[in-house]
Amino acid sequence: MMTPRRIFEAVTTIALIAAGLAGAPGAASAATPPPETPIPYAGTVAYRAVGLDLGTAKFSVLSVARLKNATVLYYALTDGTPGADSWLYTFEPHLGTPYRPGSSYQIGLIDAAGGKMYMPLEDEGTCLCVLPASLEAPSGGTEPVVGYAVMPALPASVKRVTVQIGGNAIIPDVPVSKAPPKGEHGKDPVLLGTWPALPSASAIEAADPGRVTLDLFENIADEQAATSHSSTQTAVALNSDVLFEFNRSDLTDAAREALEKVAADIDAHAAGPVSITGYTDDVGTDSYNLDLSQRRADAVLAALKPLVKNTSITFTTAGRGEQDPVADNGTDQGRAQNRRVTVAYDTKEEQ
Repeated sequence: MMTPRRIFEAVTTIALIAAGLAGAPGAASAATPPPETPIPYAGTVAYRAVGLDLGTAKFSVLSVARLKNATVLYYALTDGTPGADSWLYTFEPHLGTPYRPGSSYQIGLIDAAGGKMYMPLEDEGTCLCVLPASLEAPSGGTEPVVGYAVMPALPASVKRVTVQIGGNAIIPDVPVSKAPPKGEHGKDPVLLGTWPALPSASAIEAADPGRVTLDLFENIADEQAATSHSSTQTAVALNSDVLFEFNRSDLTDAAREALEKVAADIDAHAAGPVSITGYTDDVGTDSYNLDLSQRRADAVLAALKPLVKNTSITFTTAGRGEQDPVADNGTDQGRAQNRRVTVAYDTKEEQ
């Protein structure tokens, strides 16, 4: 007779998504292991399936450690109820990833200061991580089962990270060790006290870290501008109502303060060309709005360029009229957001 787990594993990824499975995280906190546990936890978060009577699972970080050309995260997953499918709370299927269905990829290391998130490495869809089927405790027991995920190499300056699990829960302030923990390595499933065997060095070397290294964006808005900033890109959407009078393309007195801030950031962070793009709302004809948006972009260029001290920076301008709205043109507030001049540029790598 098939066990409930075996029956569930026969269901397709599409069926899992349609079931609306979601993990509801509890608060992450430092956890003191039982006396018999030989490995300390760096932090633990509890999961409970919404709408499914499968009990509660616990995800615990055991170690984040540097390898030669990568980083390994070891974790323990514990079924709160005998026979429960604890990995379901944690590794929800998702089609919009480079990983094959069934991979335990819903884990990330967050370097907030560096503006990066690192996901498990993969090679042609094969996740360099433990498979969910390997996280089944023997005989449906509740012993902690150890899993792993191999991530891109962290910068040497990163000493602590935040671990994200399941897309919606975090364990903060986890130390990064200089080397993985020593001890016995076993085969799946691996119970707490033994480490699972990692992929080969050649498999890790072949994986492309760029595919699974994500930028974190900081978004800041005030009356003058809305700024989106990451470690690789910056885009400043200047409020046209601050820069210009209605239907005009000559800059107001208040525009200089806003442009001085942008110029200072360009000098400090820009790498490569700066693009200046004008936009309007949908009031008026297409041709009029295209012309107005181009004239406004040119006006910003004429005022901004002399403020930038780095003479190697080049500029381009474009007018896109009412294209690419960021808000609803059916409201006054939405039209005001759509009237903007965006200054965008790549961000140079900080040393």
